[in-house]
Amino acid sequence: MLYNLGDRSISDYETKEAVRGFIHRAGNRKVIIMAKSEEPSAFFDALECGAASYIPPSVGLEDLIEAMRLSSSKSVVISRKSVEVLRKAMTLQPAAASQKCGLERYFTERQLAVARALQRGAANKTIAYELDLCESTVKVHIRNIMRKLKATNRTQAAYKLNELAQGNTSIEVRSGS
Repeated sequence: MLYNLGDRSISDYETKEAVRGFIHRAGNRKVIIMAKSEEPSAFFDALECGAASYIPPSVGLEDLIEAMRLSSSKSVVISRKSVEVLRKAMTLQPAAASQKCGLERYFTERQLAVARALQRGAANKTIAYELDLCESTVKVHIRNIMRKLKATNRTQAAYKLNELAQGNTSIEVRSGS
């Protein structure tokens, strides 16, 4: 089965959930994801969702047909062109990883979304509405964020989040969730 993401990004939380749901409903049929993104992380996100293959726009019709033909329950099909993109990304990865600073290195995807709202000074109810979460879930995320930052209140947490976002490495952050 083919699932075309179009312009949507597979790294987007809602898109990932939609893909996972589709793959679950597909049962034992193999699902191949098609998208317009050449991002190396898109390959891994698709595979993480359970796809048998990920087809970026640089892959031709012949490779798409081959991916459909070769997909089985025990393998993942990656086209030669996709492997070239992944190889190039892997050689650039050490430089990119060393440049990764800010909040992304400390928080999960959801915590990061809550942390950014907290930086803006948004109330729990507003954060819950914006992120389509329960207010109690937002409170748990904020509590975990504050614990990681060793902050005793929201204002202190917002200050430390702003410092981290600006690359201040003197802010101490606990690891873990």
